[in-house]
Amino acid sequence: MVTSFVLKVASRCNLNCSYCYMYNLGDKTYLKQPKFMSIHTIKTFAEKLSGYSKENGLRSFQIVFHGGEPLLFPKEFYKESIRIFTETLNDSYFDFVIQTNGVGLDEDWYALFNELNIRVGISMDGPKEYHDKYRVFHNGKGSYDEVRNAIQIGLDKGMHGVLSVVNLNITPLELYEEFKNLNIPSFNLLLPDGHFDKLPDDLIKEKVNTHNYTPYADWLIELFIIWKSDPDRPNMRFFKTLIQLIAGEEVGDQMVGLKKNGVAVVETNGNLEVADSIRACYEGITRNDINIHTHEIDAILEDPLFDIYINSHQMVNEKCLNCPIYEVCGGGFLLNRYSNENGFDNPTIYCHDMIKLVSYIQNDLINSLPEEVCREMELTRVSYYEIVEELENAGAVSVQKNIKDKLLAYSLA
Repeated sequence: MVTSFVLKVASRCNLNCSYCYMYNLGDKTYLKQPKFMSIHTIKTFAEKLSGYSKENGLRSFQIVFHGGEPLLFPKEFYKESIRIFTETLNDSYFDFVIQTNGVGLDEDWYALFNELNIRVGISMDGPKEYHDKYRVFHNGKGSYDEVRNAIQIGLDKGMHGVLSVVNLNITPLELYEEFKNLNIPSFNLLLPDGHFDKLPDDLIKEKVNTHNYTPYADWLIELFIIWKSDPDRPNMRFFKTLIQLIAGEEVGDQMVGLKKNGVAVVETNGNLEVADSIRACYEGITRNDINIHTHEIDAILEDPLFDIYINSHQMVNEKCLNCPIYEVCGGGFLLNRYSNENGFDNPTIYCHDMIKLVSYIQNDLINSLPEEVCREMELTRVSYYEIVEELENAGAVSVQKNIKDKLLAYSLA
């Protein structure tokens, strides 16, 4: 079931980040959307959510205020929105989150978010030299100073954490020391958005998923070693999730693991869609006619693309099904599997990176645990080279035809 909703309360942004999936990876359909979500749409969504809650026996939801840039809205919007949600679903628990670029985030905003019990996440891309190259205002000026100020204010005002996109041009040590120097208590990393026909700038097309070409794994392993050796390490969700998955825990998200992706996006006009980063596949791929002003929330489950997205760790390429680390990797994030030729019927562009990274962390975990504990947990050593060689041969497990047809349906070939 869908229990997390990303409200795209603003379809415009005060920054123009070069790698942004929403504005700079080819999809211009946002221009047809209202610039801001209305309170009427919030009220309608809350009413539909109340009915959805009762019909499905749900009492806990996550609401993420997102954009564009959500701080382009006045404070009164958030006061009224929280009031509507908590009064309309007065027997439900809400985890309210706002993800912001941090520009304009001051003490007054933090005071409001503390009052409304909204957790604050800030996007930042490391040291000033690198952050200001990518996360820029529309006039080209970097935003580092504003974001650093927002983080420093938030350290004792309840800031939840920092989110960064992996940049291979920053050394892992530089990034880690930046966050340590800022006293950031928690941070998470995202692999860059991209797919086989629109790769991140740092990937060489001819080398993707070939032997020994694992630039992201090499970078992340170096960061893992630094993080692990720090006795006063900050919380790092990506690594912790991988460790939990390797240990057999049933955790995960849209990037890793086998859990279903119970997340839906509500656009400024009320449209219900899949995660908006999927837009980077091709223009209009996420668009449908399902709107909370005309449909119930359950209608999103009938959307063919949402069917693939929510089950993306089960609807995977044949190589994934036969991979020894499938239960940890889960096939990776859906966007990263796309190609014009095969739709979503591919391993992720980060396939070899994930094999190498998971292999390293699993072997490192074995080295740190007593032998009897490893036996109880059924942990065995794995080899990147052996797994890659194994995957070059035909696997014993085949993809069901109906699933393969769904994955191929989004091919442009």
